[in-house]
Amino acid sequence: MPDVSADHPEDLIELAQTDIYAIPLADQHAFQLAALRRRFDDLVTRIPVLRQLAQEQGITRIDAIADVAPLLVPHSALKSYPMSFLERSRFDRLTQWLDGFTTYDLSAIDARGCDSIDDWLDLLDAQTPIRVMHSTGTSGKLSFLPRGLPEMHKMVTGQRRQFDHYRDERPLLGVPMEQAPVIYTQYRHGGMAQHRLLPFLRDEVFGGDEDMILATNPTRFSADVASISGRLRVAESRGEAGMLNIAPKLIARRAAFLADQARSGEYLDAFFDRITSRWQGRTVSVMGHVPSLYTLAVEAEKRGLSNLFAPDSFVAAGGGMKGHDLPDDWRAKVDRMLGGAPLVEGYGMTEIVAASRECGGGHYHVPAWHVPFLLDPATGTPLPRTGTGKGRYGAIDLNAQTYWAAFLTGDEVTLHWGDTETCPCGRIGPFLEKSIRRYTEKEGGDDKITCAGAPGAHDRALDFITRSAGGEGVTA
Repeated sequence: MPDVSADHPEDLIELAQTDIYAIPLADQHAFQLAALRRRFDDLVTRIPVLRQLAQEQGITRIDAIADVAPLLVPHSALKSYPMSFLERSRFDRLTQWLDGFTTYDLSAIDARGCDSIDDWLDLLDAQTPIRVMHSTGTSGKLSFLPRGLPEMHKMVTGQRRQFDHYRDERPLLGVPMEQAPVIYTQYRHGGMAQHRLLPFLRDEVFGGDEDMILATNPTRFSADVASISGRLRVAESRGEAGMLNIAPKLIARRAAFLADQARSGEYLDAFFDRITSRWQGRTVSVMGHVPSLYTLAVEAEKRGLSNLFAPDSFVAAGGGMKGHDLPDDWRAKVDRMLGGAPLVEGYGMTEIVAASRECGGGHYHVPAWHVPFLLDPATGTPLPRTGTGKGRYGAIDLNAQTYWAAFLTGDEVTLHWGDTETCPCGRIGPFLEKSIRRYTEKEGGDDKITCAGAPGAHDRALDFITRSAGGEGVTA
């Protein structure tokens, strides 16, 4: 086992992949158990939702890794606030609700003057050491994760780790990370996970050089617009669009956002000008989902552009199709634009600080600082931690020091625990097959999450947090 103390498990991510995935399985388990005990003992009295959840189930200590399963928080918990907080601009109460998920004391934050989510996020950025990350809001409600500055710095390290090659594998990036500008196929600013990562990459990797971050749109992706758009989609599908209560200021903000989208061609012209004048044929790091890469490829083709980057560039292509139905030739168009750089798929989530990239054997490997769980989707019962199993995926990120990063996802996965089967790539430890899908896609509707532990304990814990913030109970 490398010289990393279980008292500081967040240091494990500093190791290169060759070292992380060489740790014997028994040593991984021993380290994880000691680290989980350390995290639980440190955070159970400091994070209200964890304290309440542990009290509800009579958990006072961690004696085995499996003991953490009842403490996995459903991903929907991060949107358990009442919608009335947004509809009535009660950002003071939303701050109180958020206070239940972080070690930082937010009680002195006066958010009564905020009348939009964007304003609220800006206030928290200015006055606290947390950087709230929000979801896309496709379900009609945004999730909010209060990530602290320590975890933000670990996100940068996690980004660096994905470029490590394991043993004699081909490096995913042909030059040192500091020499490869980030090409981001979205808005430059915003509150989603990659938006939040970009300024830390700029400052910690590129020495503050903004020119090393190239986004296809230089403006801000509005959390308010994401919220309104999601709510409108859901309401329209139910025939309830006329019943929404949206403040006039937010309607105006959405209108301005839509008007700004009309300038997308102008923004793309400027983006391609920057590429062709400085970075064409050079090695870069591209951050983007397949649909956005395809859209960019179409725009490049319109302008007669191809082979934009060197073949040894890194192109992240995770996140699936995001509901888009692309034409059969999408891959050929993307390849022509990129210039031969391969698409590298990965698996990650907002709650975890770094994604896992596909290995040479076609799997996603779980690093030792990421403790996996597999639950029966119908009963919430933890499945055996041996052999191979299929079920709902859960995980705890040992990098997290300021929030309880033990989450139950909406994903159905096939997980090999690494004790009876090994991956051809040689990495030691558990690994996931690529056939990952959302339970919402499988069931064709809402994802009904059944958690491990005492029935109703999670609902009561979230209800306590919501009521403490002046709400009327859980409305996830």
